[in-house]
Formats: sequence, C-alpha cells, structure tokens
Amino acid sequence: MRDPHLRGRQRWCLVPASLVLAAGAATAHAQPAPAPTPVPDGPPPDLPPPDAATPPPDPAAPTDAAPAPAPTAPAAAATAPDPVDGWVRGTGDAAPTPPPPPFEAPDVLLAPSARLLPAGLIYSRSLLDTSGGFAGDLRVGLGDVAEFGVGTTDLVRERATADAAPERIAPYATATFRMGVAEDRLFRGMPAVALGFRKSFERRASEHTTRIAELHLVGTRRLGARTILHLGAVFWDASLQPDGGAPILLHDRGLGRQVRPVGGIELRPLDDAQILVDLAWVPEVCYGCAGEPISLTAILSWGVRYEVAPWLRIESGVRVPDIDDANLLDAQIFGQLTMVSRTLQRLVER
Repeated sequence: MRDPHLRGRQRWCLVPASLVLAAGAATAHAQPAPAPTPVPDGPPPDLPPPDAATPPPDPAAPTDAAPAPAPTAPAAAATAPDPVDGWVRGTGDAAPTPPPPPFEAPDVLLAPSARLLPAGLIYSRSLLDTSGGFAGDLRVGLGDVAEFGVGTTDLVRERATADAAPERIAPYATATFRMGVAEDRLFRGMPAVALGFRKSFERRASEHTTRIAELHLVGTRRLGARTILHLGAVFWDASLQPDGGAPILLHDRGLGRQVRPVGGIELRPLDDAQILVDLAWVPEVCYGCAGEPISLTAILSWGVRYEVAPWLRIESGVRVPDIDDANLLDAQIFGQLTMVSRTLQRLVER
C-alpha cells in the first residue's frame, strides 16, 4: 500500500516543474526565429588551377607601391652635319633647321665691293690664268662688320725699260683688313659701305725691293632683285728701292697719280649664275724709267660666277691688263675656285 502522504508530496513537486516548462515555452514563442542562410543555386563555378610557376604574393610586400613608368619611345638619332651645305637637320618630328643664307663674295672679279663676310665665315679663293699666274686669298669674317685675310697676287708687274714687255712679280704676299656696314643698316636706302686697306710684304726681285699699299672706299647697292652696282675709289701707294739706293715713292709724285675710280656691275639672269664686269687698278714698276718708275695700270675684267653649292663657286672670264694700249694679245683667260667653311661660324653661334 502506498503512503498517502508520499503521493501528496509528489503532486506538489510536479507543480513547480510544470510552471518552469510553461515559462520556457512562452519565452521561446516571443523571440523571432533566426534568418536562414541562403544557399547558392547550382554547384560553385570552377576556378582555374593555380599557376605553379607564379609564386604566391608576399604578404609583407607593400600593396600601394607606385606603378612602373611606361617605356618611352627611343629618340631618333641625330644626324651629322650635312657635308654639302654644312648645317644640321632636325631629328624626329621636329622641323629641319633652315640653311644659312648664301654668302656674297667680297670682290666682284678683281675690284673690291662693299660686301663683308659674315661673322666666323672662312673664305678661300684660288685663281689660275693662261699666262701661268697663280693667286690665292684666305679671309675670315669678324662680327659682320669687318674681315681679315692674307693672300698672294700675280698682278704686280715689272719692266726693265719702258719698251720692254712687262713681267709679273710673283708671288706677291699681302694682308688685308676691311670694315663697313651692310645695306639699310643705319637708315633706309643706305648702300653698303666698306673701307679696306691692303698692304704687301717687302718683295725683292731684279735687285730691287718693292712694296705696295692700297686704300679703297666702295659702296654697293642693289638695283632690283637681279642687279647690283659697285662704285668707289682706290688710293694707291708704292715704293721702289734699288739695292744700295734711295727709295722712290709714289706719293712723292702727287695725289693725282694715286687716286683712281673702281667699280663693277653684277647681273643675275639665273638664280645660281651671275654675269660680272669690273674695272680695277694695279701698280707697275719700271727700273730703267726715269720719268715714270711707278705707275698705275687699269685692268678690265668680265666673266661669270656659277654657284655650284652653298659652299662652292666657280668663276671664269677674261681680263685685259693695261687697257690704255688696247693690246688684246696680253689678255688672259682665268679661272678661280671659291670655297667657304662655316665650321667656325657654327662654333661662334653656339
């Protein structure tokens, strides 16, 4: 038989347990259920297998490093100076450097002009004529306002007597200095003007020592696009001294025997060719002439100048010495070669 008191105690123990279960069920019903985790549709995409040759990234390496600069296109190689006209052309897409303006010869044929060589330009001229004479000239431009040069000439003549045939004294070395201004430099319409002086070294021949000196003032003006006129005057002096004797000087015989007109004209029928005519004077000495031991003789020249290249010109023509006698038998056909170098000019410009 069961104890009635024990059955009563069991009922009172079940009451608190029922209250606890009821309270837990109410709390669970009051809280919302957690959201379910979404499941992707279908199987995951296939990833490429890792490259065995590519090492994994270093976690210690910085991730904000600057990107490497893009390679630049190689610069075009600079071209060497052109052997023809002596100027350097541009490289790449740059426009080529324009060539320098062509130079103008400082002389017509024999007569001086008022044109001066550009600064740094080296000018060289060699002349040969049918009588076997040879002459040369080397000059350099100084600052566009002057030039200096040395050379030789075969134009100075000597005679034993007044009736003897003249013979050249060669080589006759000279030095030259000229200065002046170009056209329109000081005012509009101004011609180019140059003052030049040429003096020789002492030359001994036939037991006589001679010297010459020349001072000229020349103006040059363009008349249109294809004509150039040169006009001026030359002042000569000379010395003739026999061995052991007193010197004979040209300036002792009066100013009228020293001053002579000089000039010339240039015509340009083509862009690279010119026709030239000029009048010049040279001294002549006579050892056995008591009345005129030193005199000035006129030389008429005409010819052409052909511009082969910006640095090369060829000139040829005829010159008639002592035109007072109208002796064509002594006329000479000459040819001369003129070359210029701009190496020093480019160095000066840099």
